[in-house]
Amino acid sequence: MMHFGKRHICAVVACVLVFGSILICSQKGTHLLSNIIRKIFLQEKNGSPAGHLCRGKPTQNVITPLKDNKTFIVAPYFDDRESKVTRVIGIVHHEDVKELYCWFCCQPHGEIQTTNAEIDVHSDRFGFPYGAADIVCLEPPNCDPTHVSIHWSPHGNIDQLPRFEIKNRKAETFSVDFTVCISAMFGNYNNVLQFIQSVEMYKILGVQKVVIYKNSCSQMMEKVLKFYMEEGTVEIIPWPINSHLKVST
Repeated sequence: MMHFGKRHICAVVACVLVFGSILICSQKGTHLLSNIIRKIFLQEKNGSPAGHLCRGKPTQNVITPLKDNKTFIVAPYFDDRESKVTRVIGIVHHEDVKELYCWFCCQPHGEIQTTNAEIDVHSDRFGFPYGAADIVCLEPPNCDPTHVSIHWSPHGNIDQLPRFEIKNRKAETFSVDFTVCISAMFGNYNNVLQFIQSVEMYKILGVQKVVIYKNSCSQMMEKVLKFYMEEGTVEIIPWPINSHLKVST
């Protein structure tokens, strides 16, 4: 018969507990690691969860021309102020573009549904053939679209169309309360003094963010923009409109 003291018993129990803990942690760690690997694999295979079932060519450009070369898409937004619609900000030829369609990618299965678009060209075209426009599409019933494609026909190959994410589908808090967007900065803009005066006046009036659609400016103006961006006052959005249209001077 074998005899063990209390210390020996405690040591044996401690060893058993430690070994059991290591085994449990090892199993949990293996399970956790496999889950992480699976998620990484699925993310790499499918892309972003919100749009991995949506077909079409994803685009991240500020301005995206459609194949008809008479319509340019900036960005679509969800608008539920009166009814559930997708409002697409675009630039269209006011005479040649008469009909457009929204191709919605409905979740959760990625089903494609098309609706006719209402084209509202802004009246302030200043006599030019192209004008800013709202391309408005009523969202189909029983459809929770995350992405949309714009096409001149309700028929075609969705895989060949650019795919746009519909912005602000989920309500989010604004980072600032007071933002000012000014006219596009183009023509190698160099009026540094006027710009500084304007920004400082905006700040006095309580503006927290000034958004600049920048096409081109001078090197001195670049330094001024860099200063205000580092300060957190200015946000720059590239605006390469002259890559798509012949703009007025």
